[in-house]
Amino acid sequence: MNDDRFTFEPVYDLHTARVSGFSIAPARPQDAIGARARGTGWSARQIAEVDAGTAVSAVALARRLDPGAAVQVPVAADTVVLARDRLRAMLTVGGTAPMLEIGPALAAAPVDELVPALAELRGWGFRIALDGIGRGFGLDLLLVARPDVAVLEEHLSAPGSAAVVRAVCGVAAASGVRVAATGVADADALGALHACGARLARGPLLGTPRARPVVEGSTPPELLSLLTATAPHRSPSAAPSPGPAPSPRPTPSPAPRIGAVPVPVRALASAALTLPDDAVADVARTALADRPDAGGVVLLDPRRRPTGYLERSRFLLAMAGPFGHALWAAKPAITMADPPRVADERMPLPAAMEVSLAGDRSRGYDDLVLVGPGGACTGVVPVSELWRRSMRRTDVVPPPGNTGPPNAGTGGGPRVAPHPVAGSLRRHPGDGPLREARSA
Repeated sequence: MNDDRFTFEPVYDLHTARVSGFSIAPARPQDAIGARARGTGWSARQIAEVDAGTAVSAVALARRLDPGAAVQVPVAADTVVLARDRLRAMLTVGGTAPMLEIGPALAAAPVDELVPALAELRGWGFRIALDGIGRGFGLDLLLVARPDVAVLEEHLSAPGSAAVVRAVCGVAAASGVRVAATGVADADALGALHACGARLARGPLLGTPRARPVVEGSTPPELLSLLTATAPHRSPSAAPSPGPAPSPRPTPSPAPRIGAVPVPVRALASAALTLPDDAVADVARTALADRPDAGGVVLLDPRRRPTGYLERSRFLLAMAGPFGHALWAAKPAITMADPPRVADERMPLPAAMEVSLAGDRSRGYDDLVLVGPGGACTGVVPVSELWRRSMRRTDVVPPPGNTGPPNAGTGGGPRVAPHPVAGSLRRHPGDGPLREARSA
């Protein structure tokens, strides 16, 4: 029997025009936890328990429909504070860790309890999004909690909300947080949100909620138009006109970056395609076939720590070679894996670029595997995204309110200690000496 309690709305990355995941929501508005709890007299603990059970059921349905789908599920702040242990059931080793979209408290969730609870969830391997910024949560929470994503409410897609959106995007950029727009209904709103700094978007313009977490149809033309409009281009040189050359117009010197702090690499993260490290190679092959956008498979131990990485091209070529399937299909995938290129999710972008460039040149296009403070995998960063960001020369952003002296180069600001396994690489016979990756 089909489970029609939940729908899946596609979330698009505005930099790549690809689906980055699916937002889960109750199919009927009256089934949302806020509507269910209204007027019942439930305590905060009861609300949290019901909400946690609903969220676990929603993710379980997504796993049955598509084990590799990247999903984000709404959770009230009450649940994070009072019932977060129940959310661990979502962290199956073989699936992509869901993103928890944390909404404002329905009863009570003190900030001094919410922030450490969010840190604990991140340590388990969850990705975190904060919803209701400016309504239920203040902008200062972005700086303190540093979630993966800040979700704008639907009414902020209206034309008169540009100032608010710019304010949220400015604070988010200073925190290394991506901004997601919701309820996008027309191309003008999409362009305005993108110009303000939104990185992700969902809404009727891009795709309606559906019964399965699958991409339907082609890429929305509005996204392709957005990419075309923002792509760098070089104008053809104009023919010189006779007469004296015009004097160059003086341009103001750019303002120095005051107290610049490095953007953490997790600002570029996307959901990782993961499997348990005891999975066989044929299961990994099927997972890659189901996720054509994934650059590889991250193999995880029971504590969700990365133990191996199967790069798509090398792995599939080995499987497709002479007797490849017969030789490898039933063997553990870990025997074909390389050690993952691991980076602490708090690592500054320049240090992450060093990790990606270090070591074996044949692995230069392997994704970086991000880990949280506890070592659990929190996502991957494609090397193409690192290069894209480095070409934009935006590896540092000024924090609000900082009036200290400018820092020199990209090394300014606080440094993050490297993760104990950051930059680990495999030595192959015949490889030259490996340069140790540095975190700063």
